[in-house]
Amino acid sequence: MDQTFAKKLPHNLDAERSVLGAAILDSNAILRVLAVLRDAHFFLPQNRIIYRAMEILSATGKPIDTVALLEVLGSSSQLELAGGVSYLSSLADGLPRATNIEHYADIVVAKAHLRELIHFGERLQHRAWECADLPEKLTEDAIAELLNITSNRTDAIRARPWNEVAQSAVDQLASAKLNPAKAARMFFGLADLDEMTSGLRRKELCLIVAPTSHGKTLLASQLATSVSRKGFRILYFSAEMPGEQLTLREIAYRARVKFYFIQRPETLSAVELERLSDAALEPTEIQIVDQDITPSRIWAMAEAAKRTGGLDLVVVDYDQLVIEAGIDPKADDDSVFRHQRSFMLAAKRLAERLDVCVVLLCQLRKVSASIAKGAHPRLDDIWGDSSVRNTPHLILWLVRRFFQRNMDIAFERKACVYVLKARNGRTGIVNLDFDPERVRFLNVSVEDTERQQLDLTMR
Repeated sequence: MDQTFAKKLPHNLDAERSVLGAAILDSNAILRVLAVLRDAHFFLPQNRIIYRAMEILSATGKPIDTVALLEVLGSSSQLELAGGVSYLSSLADGLPRATNIEHYADIVVAKAHLRELIHFGERLQHRAWECADLPEKLTEDAIAELLNITSNRTDAIRARPWNEVAQSAVDQLASAKLNPAKAARMFFGLADLDEMTSGLRRKELCLIVAPTSHGKTLLASQLATSVSRKGFRILYFSAEMPGEQLTLREIAYRARVKFYFIQRPETLSAVELERLSDAALEPTEIQIVDQDITPSRIWAMAEAAKRTGGLDLVVVDYDQLVIEAGIDPKADDDSVFRHQRSFMLAAKRLAERLDVCVVLLCQLRKVSASIAKGAHPRLDDIWGDSSVRNTPHLILWLVRRFFQRNMDIAFERKACVYVLKARNGRTGIVNLDFDPERVRFLNVSVEDTERQQLDLTMR
């Protein structure tokens, strides 16, 4: 395509500059457009480079400003390609502090779609001139591609024959067998639980349910550290506790220091403190966000992380705190339910769109008396909108018997996970051992399992 034609392609440089300038003026502004706006939507090459740098900053939760952008672009030797210091410094000039970044982003995306339509017309014309396909096939493919452009998708949307889909499924199995790394599942590191669930998969939404203090955060953090050791990349949103408190459990376990002493630093010996320091330096693939967590921040940071450094697992601890962050704390149940429904569906779409596994931790607001005393929980016992039960692929209900038995010390180490739902998988009960000194869920021996099963039947 010659330069004359290229210059006539639809674009709006003022809107592009306004998007970038708005993000510089307010770091949080970009969170509202990351899910719909991509670097490829920008017409000007330097604007694409700058937006990409903004995605990198957003992925790690760093503020977006001129200084941070200069550092990112300079370290990647792209500063001159991005227009240099003068262009970067001028982006926010003339913009008001309160800007409608969504409006500017819509213009940028619309112009990009128009350019795609022009290119689509060229391709369609070429195929028609070549007579490479039957008219019916050409029309079908053209309609599918048009729908993709207007829906901002990159994959084709069309009706597929059963046999084609079945063969595709078998091909995926064959590919997974030949390339196990691509279909790798994520395991808790707890043998019986991993056997029951067959591991967590990308594109899946998993819900971990538990009453307060039963250990849902611990189970999720064990999952995160376990899969991190296998090279998976994790984004952990901790609305339940500060990141430091979350990491202390893990480094105490790695350093072989009883958690009791972590709670009382004055009791730590010099050797123990050194072991903790060494454990803290062990590399992991976990990024922790523990402030100002809202649904929009989760979706935006996950999008940015996936596009920049890659992402395999998103953990949100816990969902109700995140949902309620944006609504009136006095809201009635119906209002909370609507937000739950929206959140659950958005989490599922995120898992599918980004090809990641999403794990949500749900603290039960209401627990029936029978459940509190040890009755077998059911899906209907999970409080909230029906989407909480219907949307996830996997639902795990975690219980520590210690709290069901009025804190009887004889039951302090007994825990179990009820696998209440597993699409195309097994459901059942998995017994675990809880180590109170190391604050860790562990595998149980065969003898311990038999004793726990006997305890269940004798209640």
